[in-house]
Amino acid sequence: MAKKAEKKKAKVGPKAKPTKKAVSPKSKKPTKLAVPATTKIIAWKAPDYYTFEKSPYWSLGIGALAIVLCAILIFTQNYFPIIIIVLAVIVTFQIAHERPPTQEFALDEGGILSRNSYLPYLEIKSFWVAKHGNKSVLYLEPVNRAKSAITIPLGNQNPNEVKDFLLRFVPEKFEYGELLSEKLIRIFRL
Repeated sequence: MAKKAEKKKAKVGPKAKPTKKAVSPKSKKPTKLAVPATTKIIAWKAPDYYTFEKSPYWSLGIGALAIVLCAILIFTQNYFPIIIIVLAVIVTFQIAHERPPTQEFALDEGGILSRNSYLPYLEIKSFWVAKHGNKSVLYLEPVNRAKSAITIPLGNQNPNEVKDFLLRFVPEKFEYGELLSEKLIRIFRL
């Protein structure tokens, strides 16, 4: 009889609509930060670095260079560097033929999100944008001279929009262009 009364009480009350449960602070799911409506954000996705198409002649050239160097080292009875050359060729072929992962980049009024790390404008001394054919790259010079320039590919993002946004927070360097390391990578098509 008590069971029947409990069933009647449950049926008598109005049906409650299901509500969304609050996420517990112990939840492992990432939470999104609330961004004020006045904050402007420029976000884009681009490959982590630009790659170049390699012809079969590129591979033959690297292989021929390695064979010539190994032959010279064998002739001079210098065997240890041969191991280094063989390993360098293997690593070069692996790196040269892999696709770069797509990364998320963003600019806001506090700093720059680059490769899952946030860099505030206080840590940036200057910036410049360089074009490599039809590809644009943003370079950031850190305040700390011990660190090298940070390279951010712009992908399909408009470089002028990025420049205009960054000029509000960081000065632009006009005399700078492509870094020497980037030039070498482009020349040797690595």
